[in-house]
Amino acid sequence: MTTVSFRFRVFLVVVLFTGILSTLSAETGYSQSSQPTTALANSSEAEHWFGWLVTPKQQLRTIIHLKRGSDSQPMSATIVSPDQSPDELPLLDFTISSEGTWKFRLTNPLNPDLSATFEGKQTSNDRVVGDLTQSGEKMTLTLQKFDAISVENPTSLGADSVWLGTLNLVVKKLDVRFRVYSKAPFATLEQPRMLFDSLSERIVGIPAVGTKGDGPSVSIDIELIKAKYTAKLNEAGDEMTGRFVQGPIPIPLTMKLQQQETATKTANANPEVQTAGLSDQEQRPTKMRTGNESEVPNKPKPGISPFFVETEFQTTHSVVKQKTKPRDKANGASAQYSGITLKGTLTVPVSRAGSEPKRYPAVIMVTGSGPQDRNETIGRHKPFETIAHFLAKNGIASLRYDDRGVGESTGEHLTATSEDFAKDALAVWKHATTLAELDPDRIGILGHSEGGLIGPMAAAWEPGVAFLVLLAPPGLTGAEVLSTQINRMSELQGMSEEDRIATMSLQQELQDIASGYFVSESATRNSIREAINKNWEGLQNLALTQDPLADVGQIKRQLTSSIEQQFQQLQMPWFRFFLNYDPSTNWMLIRCPTLAIWGSNDVQVLPEINRAEILRSVARNADLTVTLEVLPGLNHLLQTSETGLPSEYDQIEEDISPTALSSILRWAEEQGLVEIGQ
Repeated sequence: MTTVSFRFRVFLVVVLFTGILSTLSAETGYSQSSQPTTALANSSEAEHWFGWLVTPKQQLRTIIHLKRGSDSQPMSATIVSPDQSPDELPLLDFTISSEGTWKFRLTNPLNPDLSATFEGKQTSNDRVVGDLTQSGEKMTLTLQKFDAISVENPTSLGADSVWLGTLNLVVKKLDVRFRVYSKAPFATLEQPRMLFDSLSERIVGIPAVGTKGDGPSVSIDIELIKAKYTAKLNEAGDEMTGRFVQGPIPIPLTMKLQQQETATKTANANPEVQTAGLSDQEQRPTKMRTGNESEVPNKPKPGISPFFVETEFQTTHSVVKQKTKPRDKANGASAQYSGITLKGTLTVPVSRAGSEPKRYPAVIMVTGSGPQDRNETIGRHKPFETIAHFLAKNGIASLRYDDRGVGESTGEHLTATSEDFAKDALAVWKHATTLAELDPDRIGILGHSEGGLIGPMAAAWEPGVAFLVLLAPPGLTGAEVLSTQINRMSELQGMSEEDRIATMSLQQELQDIASGYFVSESATRNSIREAINKNWEGLQNLALTQDPLADVGQIKRQLTSSIEQQFQQLQMPWFRFFLNYDPSTNWMLIRCPTLAIWGSNDVQVLPEINRAEILRSVARNADLTVTLEVLPGLNHLLQTSETGLPSEYDQIEEDISPTALSSILRWAEEQGLVEIGQ
């Protein structure tokens, strides 16, 4: 279960203004890793014009490749915004008058509302100043002519130095990047340009201002999102370690300087591509990840295995789309239904040569909270894929699927609750009972985190679920899980007890507001402000600890505004259900054999208190055979860890510890699901 907390979220609400390119890129399947279309970019006859399109929210590079034509050929031009897509689009009705007036149109056939026009004046042989108009808004665009612009790789985007890191925001992880431009054509040493990108959210070009202090100190302000990054450079100058602050609570963040790849040059490109950044040190090679990339470097992808066969499956079930009101029901109206199609991967063991064909036991794999794909991909890890292959090698089949609204599955994820996801899991379970390769009497559910809540819920509804394997299952309400995880993580990150008390007091009041009865937006805002005022003394002390010269009045306003904006998301159906739902009651109802495993270092679903709550419920269920294990040294993902903090997840090589896998197999052998020593 990815953790959830208002204070660890970073909401980068930025709209790509030049949406023509970004929309076309999305619709046609292009991405920054695509090969660029360079019809004019590589032409020796083309002119190359560059300018920064500065919107209220972003700074985006814009490049125009122009071929002036001749008596026999008309003028032609293309435009590309390399920060959004590597593909050029044609400019329509491109004209340059005898007085030097430039005009052109850029049309998006998929969304005409995103079309744009430009009109500008050529003030010299190498400079054009004009306005780009889109959706009724004008933005100044100044174009400068250059001999050539080098083709760039999708990681650096032409920057002279690039820093990559990952923010662990409790609810999810965000890969982030700082780009620094300090050379022509994009900037100069005297006037460099720094940009902040949220790669996971595909939001780029947020302006930032970096300051090099005395010694190794570095400070970067990102005013648009009211954030600040303060860090220290290591001696090699290739790593910054510090804290990202957006609101009163800092988030640890390490940024690593990336080694520049050698860029392929255009016909007229400058072969010298050098790097510069916050340090004068030479850049060092590092392992590089960009965006949502999930491959471990040098980690082989699974191919055809002698131990199992994988095929795609899909199943569709009906859900209530619109419920009838009592008055409508009295008039004979009925609820409206729609179908949700869940798609995933079926992994079936391969029978040993010479053995009799048999039907295998199987598990339905249910992911943790948040939109998850079938492999429960978290950073570079794919724990469900690893578990599925391990089980198959030991004689257990599995079905893992994309959450509704994710990947190839249909439906709406944002409006669903844990109950809805339990219905999805049962739909896959029912589908599994129809498959010829599987034993319908030995099909269970394996759930991780929120999936460890969903498994018992589904088994309480459906007595036919044969067994449960639960990884880091919660036994407390979501409100208690949230409070305990934030307190433990803050403690491990060095926050004093006094500061934790101050933040937890506000956290508790905000959870009460989010889970309570909704009256109106204004009433909710008043409640938020009252909660902040009530706890302000402790929060103010915490803010001053981070920055003794901070403007506490401004911080209070920013905190209030941030919580008010984010509170709308905290009132989503899933979150309200999560806060109030008590999963321990299901443990009094289930009858199937159950294994539950926690890691002793789990800081998201704390093992000691969640296990204790489940034990209290189990004591009231005489029909339940249960094994509750806490494995030493493992984190929430059941990886071998040091502290268990989410910041370690991506640094650990293993997807899941062999100790955890062995515990699952040993229990399966005890239950007779597989032969001992198979």
